[in-house]
Amino acid sequence: MYKKITFLLLFFAISSLNAISSTSKSKVDSLLKKVEYYRIKNHDSAVIVARKALALVDSIQEPILAAKIYYSLGYAYYNRNDFELALENFRKSLEIAEKASDFKLQALLHNRMGNVYQLKSYYNQSIDEYKKALDLNYKIGDKVEVARTLVNVGTVFTITGNFPIALQYMLDALEIFEQAEEMEGMAWTSLSISRLFSRLEINERALQYAENALNLYRRLENKTGITLTQTELANIYYQLGIYDKALDLLNKIVYENVANGNLHAQAANYLLMGIIYFDKGNYERAEHFLNQSLELKQNVNDSIDIAKLNRYLGEVEFKKGNLAKGLNLLKTALTDAQKHKITTDLRDIYFSLSQAEKKMGNYQTAFNYFTKYSELKDSVNAGQIAKLEMQYDFEKREREQELITRQREVVQQAKLERQRLATMLISIALVLSLALVAVVFWFYREKKKTNQLLVLQNAEILRQKSEIENQKHEIEAQRDLAERQRDQIAEQQKQITDSIRYASRIQSAVLPSDQHISACLTDYFVFYQPKNIVSGDFYWVTHLTDGRLAIAVADCTGHGVPGAFMSMLGITLFKELTSTQHFENAADVLYRLRRLVISSLNQSFDDNESHDGIDMGLLIVNKENRIADYAGGYFPLFVARKDCNEVPNQFKLFDSKDGVNFLEVKGDKMPIGHHLLGERPFTNYRFKVFETDLFYLLSDGYSDQFGGPKNTKFMMANLKRLLLDIQHLPLEEQKEVLRERFEEFKGNQKQVDDILVMGFRV
Repeated sequence: MYKKITFLLLFFAISSLNAISSTSKSKVDSLLKKVEYYRIKNHDSAVIVARKALALVDSIQEPILAAKIYYSLGYAYYNRNDFELALENFRKSLEIAEKASDFKLQALLHNRMGNVYQLKSYYNQSIDEYKKALDLNYKIGDKVEVARTLVNVGTVFTITGNFPIALQYMLDALEIFEQAEEMEGMAWTSLSISRLFSRLEINERALQYAENALNLYRRLENKTGITLTQTELANIYYQLGIYDKALDLLNKIVYENVANGNLHAQAANYLLMGIIYFDKGNYERAEHFLNQSLELKQNVNDSIDIAKLNRYLGEVEFKKGNLAKGLNLLKTALTDAQKHKITTDLRDIYFSLSQAEKKMGNYQTAFNYFTKYSELKDSVNAGQIAKLEMQYDFEKREREQELITRQREVVQQAKLERQRLATMLISIALVLSLALVAVVFWFYREKKKTNQLLVLQNAEILRQKSEIENQKHEIEAQRDLAERQRDQIAEQQKQITDSIRYASRIQSAVLPSDQHISACLTDYFVFYQPKNIVSGDFYWVTHLTDGRLAIAVADCTGHGVPGAFMSMLGITLFKELTSTQHFENAADVLYRLRRLVISSLNQSFDDNESHDGIDMGLLIVNKENRIADYAGGYFPLFVARKDCNEVPNQFKLFDSKDGVNFLEVKGDKMPIGHHLLGERPFTNYRFKVFETDLFYLLSDGYSDQFGGPKNTKFMMANLKRLLLDIQHLPLEEQKEVLRERFEEFKGNQKQVDDILVMGFRV
């Protein structure tokens, strides 16, 4: 009896616990649905409801449900811009998901954590999280989520300036979305590609993809997507100089973002409005909107574009005459830009600081800032060349994709025609067979009439066959047209490349021949390797009008075709100058050459004029008295001299090895062309030359090359060490060592600049 009672009590207890557990699970599920509802409309309510769900989850032994609650709570904090709390809860959810081997939830969490790091401007951590999500999505085979993550990675590479890599990620994502017919993903990716092209100022492409995204979002009736796309269109209108159209669209967008409570979007809208009014010269309105943007960004911890915002506020203060306040704002902007390593912002801020210090009379400080601006300007110019190369690759990919699509259509049409032909022939054969059986069975007596009918049917078959053959010829003609178009594109590319190669032969013919150099120098080598067939670097060896020997190495602004034009101009001017005029020393030559370059390029000393020019090192040697003069624009002179010979005071000792001192004299930090310091004379260094002296003149292409296991620059210090290590070798062997070491270090990386290293004895 007691056993029965005990059993019944135990049964009711277990049933009660199961009922309680079931009720708690149902309540938690209900709370999670409320969190999703409040997540967009009321962030604080979403946090409160998520915490209630978290308090109940301990009574339920379901880890995945707990992980989902932590995820929802983290997402609520994310929407409320409490990024640290968001990361804390995302990590708790991730820990549970990893133990439960829930790869889909893990991928979702890594994506969200990447979003947080991206908004905090921690771009390396953001990329790491996105790549973890990408690996998991590949593992579970979720193609749509793979595409979403590819766009996230591409967006970060866009922000950090890695545009070719970013475009490749986004195009791969767009192809996946199109295959899956995922319209929202197609819209989002098109908008991301538009932003990428907008950053590169390729406005036609940016406009094309933005309008495509807008059409897709309108078909989806997605108001948020429509607003985001219209914001990007306003930015494109601004870059195109259509200010009024951009402002009209921004006023509409701001109204909608205020109604939706989207503070991030409002801050971005006010920033662009401030910039537009600044460019229009309405500085009062510009300051009003810039301050509104700054206040909103500070409220939501949004660090994106803070450097740009402070720069424009500083420029406004300069326009108002508040130089000290403007300077402080520019320095604040500089700190932010250095923290986030945004090259274009750093370049613009250094230029603004240079102008500000110049107005305040601090010319040395202004010069230092302008030097940093010039260095970054060269980097951005290289980025512009990469941008043109990327645009060419993108258009080439589009042409290839269009050709492939057309070929597929032709093949598909041919298949359909063959199927139609086969169906038609089978049908005709079947009809004929049935007709023949019927005629033989029922109309034997009317054989003659039947034969006439067969003749008519045979004629009809021949006519249809003729039509089919005509259709076949038309299909083949379409195929031939596609092949001709493909061959035409290939021929155009070949013509362009052949033209540049022919230009390279012309450029090589202009440079001094080996016979000429051998007649002037005791021994020498020239390691000359253009980046893009033709080069912006050149070298020259000649006798001056008074019999002295002049050896020059130069690097013109840019490389490829633009650099080649500058190098031809430089060679022409240098040759004309040295063959017709008398000079006191090397500095005098560079000074007169600079005036010719400025005159030829129509440069002036206005702030907005071109700063293109030539960097050069020039050595002039009097072989009779063994006295040499050296002057340089940015370029140094290296001398390998036996330690038994004297070291001039102006030379700096780099290192010694095997009884040889490796000496260096630096050139002036100004180019052969327009410069902030005007027409300041170059410095001339005069010294005695010994027969055993070995000289090196070179451009910065070798030391600026990226490569090695960490993909860093080779650096000038390593190049000097290499030259010291090989100075005992014959000069031709030195050239081969330099070439082999360069190729080994470069590896699979692209050559970043023209290479020119010249070693010689006089």
